[in-house]
Amino acid sequence: MSKSTVLLPLIGFEHKNILSVEGQLLIFKTGLLDLSKKPEGFRRHVSRLWKLYSQNPITQAHIYAKIETEVFEISLDENGYFRSEFTLEKNYTDKELNTSLKFYLDKALTQKIKLPSISKGGIKRISESRKYMVISDIDDTVLITHATSFLKRIPQTIVRHAFKRKEVKAMSKFYNEMKAQGASFFYVSNSEMNLFWIIKLFLTTREFPKGPIYLRYHKNWKDFISNRKKIGIGLEKSQHKIDRISYLIDKFPKSKFLLIGDSGQRDPYTYKFIAEKFPENISGIMIRDVSSGKKDVEMLKIKKELLELDIPFHIFHDPKEAMRLERRWYKRQSLKDENFFSHK
Repeated sequence: MSKSTVLLPLIGFEHKNILSVEGQLLIFKTGLLDLSKKPEGFRRHVSRLWKLYSQNPITQAHIYAKIETEVFEISLDENGYFRSEFTLEKNYTDKELNTSLKFYLDKALTQKIKLPSISKGGIKRISESRKYMVISDIDDTVLITHATSFLKRIPQTIVRHAFKRKEVKAMSKFYNEMKAQGASFFYVSNSEMNLFWIIKLFLTTREFPKGPIYLRYHKNWKDFISNRKKIGIGLEKSQHKIDRISYLIDKFPKSKFLLIGDSGQRDPYTYKFIAEKFPENISGIMIRDVSSGKKDVEMLKIKKELLELDIPFHIFHDPKEAMRLERRWYKRQSLKDENFFSHK
């Protein structure tokens, strides 16, 4: 298997002619990024994980993006990551954004960067006229990962490839019901970007609505040991989510957002912080209970505090319950300004 320069991941969205994109430049064995084999062998799966968690720093300082006649320079950090925004000269369709956008190593545009199949189709054109936006967590909200248990999460990640990862039952049905009602989707998770290929493949094969997948910064294998001794307190561990959700709300200031997560980590507290920061933009918060009621007192306190901001906060135990809540809220939605949620 030969090595090539690839972008993994590549995600983003276009809104009002502003293209927001981010990704990582890797030198990778391209054969390991052929994800068409179902089921794939354990050895191949582990080999891919090992390579993605043991990347060497990228020395490239800049790359170049081109869409039709427009060219943009992109600065990379020491690990090959970038987050950039470009003002486009014209409106592009989803298809044009994903097929016409090319990346190059050189300003002369002669050395093309490869986009593996898992990185393709990751850019969406999003209109603010959509009825509402959904920002969803991933770990233990839609994908069973045992994120709160280090001893369970690591074997789950190593042993189970994307085709065998388990969905939280009926969550894809719930999300597609919201999509049919006019919702757009963003996925914001504390999982590291090394797992992008697993998460995207899982969301695709389980037919979740498409949307940008924002993950936490790259990790190396040694981080799993060193970070165990540096566990943050308060909202420190949630900074990635706070930053990313704040960014999305800033980009869609007239939109209403429904935040969906679980009680296993910091989602209730993170979402409460966001709701207090953007009270006019949050239509509701839904939390899947994975703690078997152990946090009832804390959740009731959060619910009471958000009630003062007129922001509904609901705990659900299974997606059918969440669907009933959302249907009731949706029926009560006015054509424009009213929340489609009810505290009753």
